Amino acid sequence: MRISVTKANSNSPEVLKLCSRSAAQNSEIEKLVKEILLNIKKGGLDAVLGYAKKYDGLAKNSLKVSEAEIKKAASKMDSKLKNALKQAIENVKVFHQKQVEKSWSFRGKDGEILGQKIRPLKRVGLYVPGGAGVYPSTLIMNAVPAIVAGVKELAVVSPIKGGLQNTVAFVLLELGIKEVYRIGGAQAVGLLAYGAKGIAPVDKIVGPGNVFAAFAKKEVFGTVDIDMIAGPSEIAILADCTANPEWVAADMLSQAEHGSGFEASVCVTDSPAFAKKLANFIAKQVQASPKREILEKSLNAYGRIFIAKNMNAAVEIVNRIAPEHLEISAKNQDELEKLVENAGAIFVGAYSSEPVGDYFAGPNHVLPTNGTARFASPLGVYDFLKRTSIIKYGKKALQKNAESIEEIAKSEGFYHHARAISIRLEAKGE
Repeated sequence: MRISVTKANSNSPEVLKLCSRSAAQNSEIEKLVKEILLNIKKGGLDAVLGYAKKYDGLAKNSLKVSEAEIKKAASKMDSKLKNALKQAIENVKVFHQKQVEKSWSFRGKDGEILGQKIRPLKRVGLYVPGGAGVYPSTLIMNAVPAIVAGVKELAVVSPIKGGLQNTVAFVLLELGIKEVYRIGGAQAVGLLAYGAKGIAPVDKIVGPGNVFAAFAKKEVFGTVDIDMIAGPSEIAILADCTANPEWVAADMLSQAEHGSGFEASVCVTDSPAFAKKLANFIAKQVQASPKREILEKSLNAYGRIFIAKNMNAAVEIVNRIAPEHLEISAKNQDELEKLVENAGAIFVGAYSSEPVGDYFAGPNHVLPTNGTARFASPLGVYDFLKRTSIIKYGKKALQKNAESIEEIAKSEGFYHHARAISIRLEAKGE
């Protein structure tokens, strides 16, 4: 195959096409998801078990994974992989501890006390994919910031078929998570959102899932909070003539292999010669890949090499795309990084390959996708905290500011808002 190589700017049709891509909406799936959620809301545990047996291969009523099963699966882990996962967990903890917020307050000029109380959510549901692959890294990235935030109760759901995966079991054990249910899709989201006999509903649901889970998360938002609606993954790479085209090609394929067909793998460069070399390396690596068919599907749809007039123009293209992952491999990479406004995570330098962040470095790999990096942020400790405002006015402060408060209330037509203030000023005692 030959990847598309075109001259472009931030308003080129091919760039705009990338910005507007999304997985096709499916009214039939959406209808089914709503039906599943409604039935679980009404039918409770019986409905949950019915759907788990139908879609998740649940045997009998063994919805909850026992601690013994977790320990047994974890014990089969290779020691080398154990050490790698332990170090990844530690790195993620260290990074996210920097995000911890504390309650604060201050005393105003009239003696009033104002502030904000920061508290963790009580109970959070973690969705861990388990159908098409094994994702211990997803569990780490979703659970660790919640634990650092101080969340006391974590309930994990995963479409487990054929037994709990060893790597996931090891991470569960390492993080001290004991509440795990073998269920996925919309039925898992319904269980977390509405609860069932013996299973309390959660305050928030985080973690990526299949299209059924994604639709369901969107539907239950408002009943519970959610992290985000994950869209197709993407990588953009800013590269000049000093970049290694073989490495850049490998990084582009690392996103194309996800397999949905909607992933975007993009390189933006100012060097036609580099673009040509890169296209050749991509073709060679695809040809030799055991995932050739998946790669070709993805690259044919949204694989692009854009040639900009200069690297500043290349950054403009990247800012328009607002990629989930952005790599910068260029002579003046630090200066280019300062110009980037929209990206979920930025990987600076030739050795900062995207998988470094996906698995190990510490920053979260749950990132805004499909252009939402224009306004959204990576998952973090702050997603598991709630903030409560504190207002403590004394008599002196109210007397001094009452007239202003009343004026604003009256301007909005709220008589009783104003009266709630004036009645206090008329009182003879405290």
